[in-house]
Amino acid sequence: MTIQTKKLYDFLEFLKLTSSTDDPYTFFQFLQPIESELFEKSFNLIPKTQNSFYWDYPESNESFFGFEEIFTSNSEQELNLLNIISNRNEYGIERIPEILVSIKFPINENFLEWEDFKASNWFIPRLLCYHNNDSYYLGVFFTGSEINNIDTVLKQVEDLLENLGAEELPENTDSQFRMVNMPSPQEWHDMINSVLNKINSGKVNKVVLSRMVKYSVNRLPDFTRVISRLKREYPSSYIFIFKQKSSIFFGASPEKLLKINKNNIETEALAGTIKRGVTIQEDELLSKIFFDDKKELTEHQSVVKYIVNALSDFTTDISYDKSPQIKKLKYIQHLWTPIKAKLKPDYSILSIINRLHPTPAVCGEPKEAALEIIEELEVFDRGLFAGVIGWYNKNGYGEFAVTIRSGLIKENKLLLFAGCGIVEGSTPGQEYRETELKLKSILSLFENENTN
Repeated sequence: MTIQTKKLYDFLEFLKLTSSTDDPYTFFQFLQPIESELFEKSFNLIPKTQNSFYWDYPESNESFFGFEEIFTSNSEQELNLLNIISNRNEYGIERIPEILVSIKFPINENFLEWEDFKASNWFIPRLLCYHNNDSYYLGVFFTGSEINNIDTVLKQVEDLLENLGAEELPENTDSQFRMVNMPSPQEWHDMINSVLNKINSGKVNKVVLSRMVKYSVNRLPDFTRVISRLKREYPSSYIFIFKQKSSIFFGASPEKLLKINKNNIETEALAGTIKRGVTIQEDELLSKIFFDDKKELTEHQSVVKYIVNALSDFTTDISYDKSPQIKKLKYIQHLWTPIKAKLKPDYSILSIINRLHPTPAVCGEPKEAALEIIEELEVFDRGLFAGVIGWYNKNGYGEFAVTIRSGLIKENKLLLFAGCGIVEGSTPGQEYRETELKLKSILSLFENENTN
């Protein structure tokens, strides 16, 4: 695979005549169609690059890879100044990503496990492989200062493309892992009871506590196989892999934080959990029990209320069904309320995310009191767990997920995370079982990695 250099040089000549190339906040994107086989081989670049970003939402048949970085910031002022000029109109593409985003859960922890990830990272990749329905594209981003030295950029891109060759794994090389640390049942009971006492005293209404389970692993998994299984087993979840230096954060999240199409916004409340039934009849019975569970319904409605109140600051025409639906996943099912609204003018993506996240579904309420309790009781750093990952472009499109059902691989350690909402009526045993179900969705990927 090579870059269409003639088209690229024609594009650069056009830029020199029509655009300012000395503005540090102006960037350029050159797109060209590629074969689907090249896109599929992009998995091979994940372990070979310093920075890589994979996003897939199978339900919408859209996915992409981003590799390396040419710009990064977390300043709202700088992000608002960004101007990205592209030849995407040549192909009729509006939704293609330009800025990739990760945001940690907002507590004041800084454990070594998360040292490779910034608290907030908004970046433009060097290379983008994009897939939407039956179309596949390669995108190269570059700065204005690189226009007169484009051969250097092309050399870097060609080096990346050369690494796309498939590599067959030797047989019997599944990742081997063993548990090395998890909270004891007594520690978990003490945490839950501490929160229940604070709820009874009126300090807080809900706190989402989480568990971290640590494993040792002998090697990285084959992410081509892992992603294949995630896509098959979790088609309505956001699948992501984010590699920074020696760390890889990955998961399959069922929770949408925000989707923007011009001035149309979609979000959702996803709170309340029950297991799946073994049979269709048992599954239907559990769903009925779910709808009659006052505790779960109250917890869900508090999340709906929070999101609607947050949206009222920057949207109009908020609409949602008063009764929740059920979102069914492989091992569990959730109460689910999709919410839509119209975006008011002059609101930045960063300010909207800061207003919405973290919702009571991953934090609690009131937010500040819940954050204090989480920081007090949890003896680990959540990092990107229960944070945000996603993308947007300057054309008015973007999509972001809340990073639940996730894990971190760093060197020879695998860290898995799961949380549950503690409200009046919660019991330690019930909440422990809920986190076990949530951990199972990620842990199952490593139990038999070669299962396709």
